Amino acid sequence: MMDALPPAPSRRVMVVDDDPQLRQSLQWALEDEGFAVETASDGVEAIAQAATQAPDLVILDMTLPGGDGFQVAAALQAAPGMAPPIVMITADGHAAEKASRIGAFGYLRKPFDIADLLSMIHQGLASR
Repeated sequence: MMDALPPAPSRRVMVVDDDPQLRQSLQWALEDEGFAVETASDGVEAIAQAATQAPDLVILDMTLPGGDGFQVAAALQAAPGMAPPIVMITADGHAAEKASRIGAFGYLRKPFDIADLLSMIHQGLASR
């Protein structure tokens, strides 16, 4: 039998995207599911926030100001004791290749269905 996940409120998800409307929509949807959500609009902010409070999972856009998704993923994975699963989101091409390059747990192409994202988040958290 698989171990059950702790209740969702104890699970911290960070949303990193430079689109304020998408960031807010994802935050609301994830909070409705009971997750504690942090958001960052650029790479520098994401890395700084993660250093303060390590997320359990990161939803990461690849095209960001202040450090692209590659730089953010590398910093998160290099931080001692962190290495959260990453769900990469992107509107540009070569999503599978980029996800593989950053060691992402999974990826979604924008626009995506929130149900698909939630499914991927639960799978990513279960993989920890």
